[in-house]
Amino acid sequence: MAKPLRPELFYMDTSAMIALLVRDDPEHERALSFFRDAVREGSVFVIGRPTLMEFLNGVAKHVGKDVAEEQYRLYTASRFIFIEKETEADWERAWELFFKYRDQQGIDLFDSLAFAIMERLGIRKAFTFDSDFAVHGFVMAP
Repeated sequence: MAKPLRPELFYMDTSAMIALLVRDDPEHERALSFFRDAVREGSVFVIGRPTLMEFLNGVAKHVGKDVAEEQYRLYTASRFIFIEKETEADWERAWELFFKYRDQQGIDLFDSLAFAIMERLGIRKAFTFDSDFAVHGFVMAP
């Protein structure tokens, strides 16, 4: 099968990053299989800087800063994962979204900021196990 002219873009969420790292995570095998297949097919992943920060902070607290540093180096050195800096406009949109979802306790500021970054970049698909992405209208993968 021919590769698409433009690579398929996915936003990588914290839940996917955790599933890739933690071998006993219930979604580990699914995450690993999807990620390997997507990379093989030429897909590109975008991680918002706040998402990377959320992930690394959790890793540092739960398994230590050595592992967090190792993960930081792996993600920032990757040829198929790009770290996207948030803009002031992203923050403004994130606050709008954060306060919009009053009945959705799970849509936190990190999710809202990820949604704003995805909207700005035109990314419709998220590599995530967090159903809040579907609530906002994004396509979840796997």
